[in-house]
Amino acid sequence: MPVDQYEKSYDGGPDRFMSYFWQIYITRKLQPEKILEIGIGNKTVNTYLKNQNFNVTSLDIDKDLNPDFIGDIRDMPFDKEQFDAIIACEILEHLPFNDFEKSLQELHRVSKKNVIISIPYSTIDMAVFIKPHLNRKMHKVFNHTFRIPLFFKEHKFDGEHHWEMGRKGYSKKKIKNSLNQYFNITKETSPWIMPYHYFFVLEKK
Repeated sequence: MPVDQYEKSYDGGPDRFMSYFWQIYITRKLQPEKILEIGIGNKTVNTYLKNQNFNVTSLDIDKDLNPDFIGDIRDMPFDKEQFDAIIACEILEHLPFNDFEKSLQELHRVSKKNVIISIPYSTIDMAVFIKPHLNRKMHKVFNHTFRIPLFFKEHKFDGEHHWEMGRKGYSKKKIKNSLNQYFNITKETSPWIMPYHYFFVLEKK
């Protein structure tokens, strides 16, 4: 994705910054010595972690974003078990689902211990039907609490996402079964103000 599209997609209001905060918060809790961030976007997470004296290496397929390494999550230019923690948030859905397992294999190979991923979780906006007068904050809290996946609706490639968890053919159970082949899921969560981004904290098997 070109730089100008990154700026439009990844800058923004509290929803987006809550997702950044969650990445940072989870990573800091793990206290890794060496971190790999895949897909650096506007470098919010990368810059913060470096300012907190974490050892962070960046990988991105787009050379215009000036990552430390140019490469693809499906074939990373690193030795095995090189990083204590890998951050790959809102990345995997940009690849065809047929490449999901290959990506997990590479994450498993390069990780020494932990991987943090987030992926879009498509659910019905329950607040629209039940409490249309809710303010923005309560709307987000309501949707975080009551979530029904869009299991009946197919996802069509929109120029960015090839698939989304919760859509027809991509149930949470299916995603977790794939993750469990290579990792133990130690935590799964989503920010109440950004429930669309669903996080898995993984530990290498």
